[in-house]
Amino acid sequence: MILIQQLLGGVLLVALAVAIAVAVRMRRSAIRSAKAAAEARDELDLAGRAIAARDAEARHLAEDRLPGLLLAWQSGSRAPEDGGQLLQPGAAATATGIAFQSVVDQVRTMLEEAEARAEGAARSAVQATTRSLQILGYEFQVKVSDLISNVDDQELLARLMPVDHLASQLLRRLQVVGVLTGMWPGRQHGEAPLLDVARAGVGRIRDYQRVQVPTSLPYYLDGTVVEPLALLLSELMDNAARHSAPSTPVQVSVREVHNGLAVEIHDAGPGMTPETELRAERLLNSGEKVRLTDLGNPATFGLAGVATLCNRYGFHVMLDQQHSYGGGCRAVVLVPRNLLVDIPASPGTLLEPIPAASKFTTAPPAVGSPPPPAESGSVDRAPDGLPQRRRTARTPREQPTPPASPAPRPPGQSAGNALAAFARGTSNHNHPDDREEHTK
Repeated sequence: MILIQQLLGGVLLVALAVAIAVAVRMRRSAIRSAKAAAEARDELDLAGRAIAARDAEARHLAEDRLPGLLLAWQSGSRAPEDGGQLLQPGAAATATGIAFQSVVDQVRTMLEEAEARAEGAARSAVQATTRSLQILGYEFQVKVSDLISNVDDQELLARLMPVDHLASQLLRRLQVVGVLTGMWPGRQHGEAPLLDVARAGVGRIRDYQRVQVPTSLPYYLDGTVVEPLALLLSELMDNAARHSAPSTPVQVSVREVHNGLAVEIHDAGPGMTPETELRAERLLNSGEKVRLTDLGNPATFGLAGVATLCNRYGFHVMLDQQHSYGGGCRAVVLVPRNLLVDIPASPGTLLEPIPAASKFTTAPPAVGSPPPPAESGSVDRAPDGLPQRRRTARTPREQPTPPASPAPRPPGQSAGNALAAFARGTSNHNHPDDREEHTK
């Protein structure tokens, strides 16, 4: 009996030990399961947050970064930071950040290629159109100039001179557009006085009578920059005249500086708005090639042409609203010293100089004053000091006797004289045979 009790006690002890071991093992298994479940929940939460962050970055790319890149590109910005940054800067090195940045870079590359194609097509079309119009313009101006050179009637001359002047303005605008497309601005000239270059620029604008240039300048320009500088000055003079009151003058002065010459153009206009001044400074000082697709709508060619000429020939233009004589805007054109030449032994001229008594420099003499004495070899002058065209001697032709009629009233002494200065300021027209583009 005692043996049976001992045996049963041993069995119970073994069973208890087994039960305890099983319980401990189950407890450990439950702990591991709970820990694994907690880790799974953490991983699930982390994955959820990663997916949410990725979705947020995707929305940010679609709604902010790419539209911002397109908007910046349309406004003319080409900065590398265009396209924005990730919402989480630390994710830039992740696969998602790298992939999204690759999308931005690909879109930027596509925009650059599309812009290059559009710019090339625009340049080709504008250049072809400009060439054809320039040919017609040159032929038209040659015809008008030939007619002016062979007319005796002062009244007819007074009517022809504005036509010739309008043709010169049209050709100037075509020159500016051509320069923007890469064309040579005009025919090649030899060394010429800076004064004649400035006067040539005056003769190409509408309000030429308001522009006051110096009476003499002891400086000569290299022939390669004669036409470009005349075109550049004419654009700045025209801009100054158009943006100032018709009763105010546009003053041109020249002074020597350390690096060359400074040609200053002063107007009495209202100046520029901060936005216009910022755009002009960026255009003139960026040194980048001007794009036709960036000229706006409607397109503005003046300062864009000036910037192109500066980049191509080494001029530098500054706009200043603090030191203008008339309280408006001052444009300073810096002509580098390497573009100047010594005064030649036999000085030539780009254009025949405009007399000092013309409206470009001084006021005409009072009515009734005697005409200035004619210099030896000079042209005839009218009572107000302006040059007067005379027809060269020709073999007289027999004219039929007109029927008796009242004598027509002769034109006044000043008829045509106020416009005769155009003949000198615009007589150096490009002939159709000389319209080939200059290549260096």
